[in-house]
Amino acid sequence: MDVLVLETLKGGILDSGMVVQMGDGMYCRPTLDVFPPGTKWILAINGQGAKPGKGLAISHCGEYWLRMEDDYIVGSIDGDMKQAKRMPLREFKNRFLFPKFSEKFSGRVEAGNQFRRTFGSRFEFILEPMPEGWQIIVREFGRDENLARLTPPFHFMPNPREIEGWQLLDNPSECVNRSYHADAGPANPRQFIFSPEVGKTIDGINAGRAVTDEEIKNVQKFGKGELTIGKFKLTPGKDGCPKIEWLEFSVQLDGGFK
Repeated sequence: MDVLVLETLKGGILDSGMVVQMGDGMYCRPTLDVFPPGTKWILAINGQGAKPGKGLAISHCGEYWLRMEDDYIVGSIDGDMKQAKRMPLREFKNRFLFPKFSEKFSGRVEAGNQFRRTFGSRFEFILEPMPEGWQIIVREFGRDENLARLTPPFHFMPNPREIEGWQLLDNPSECVNRSYHADAGPANPRQFIFSPEVGKTIDGINAGRAVTDEEIKNVQKFGKGELTIGKFKLTPGKDGCPKIEWLEFSVQLDGGFK
């Protein structure tokens, strides 16, 4: 079967075209007539040597294909074999690329250094150094967008994504140049939200308007994070604004499309 690849959801290919060896019910390979010429499918492909015979294969020991009809997919999506369920293609891709996750880890970071940790299926948690501390960043592999940048509040008080030395003082007013002249820093643990839709369907490059409350809720529906600050050491800084010499923390990350 000659296949023109339109998109790769997982794994990699070297060419947009490939040949899949079919069968006659033997060798765990489906027959060619299951896939009429000109039809579109989502296929789970086995590599060479995975099945008897030669070349790439689609397993017949189960259902490893879904038919595409316009903007929908049809087949045994998440149930018993030979069921004909329908699901919007975008919803399927979201479930496939961003399955549910719940992860917790801890770490220690020193001034001027970056902390990175992968999580979920396609994400990375980052503590990016700033002059007085760190900024919380969440990225999807292959993108520069900070998926956590729509964590409120946006104005009038410090954002929980930013960790600065003055926020850890017993008396924050000692720091003359503290953000918004706030009486206290963000609560501990720091709570933030993130979604792969940030920079795409939510507040993308051509948005041309402010983000809405409903869009913020949609970001929150996808992913929530919580960073708990543990032990730390401050060093004196200018105008009473200390720098963080080192910081110990733990992070809880939950999200994914249902």
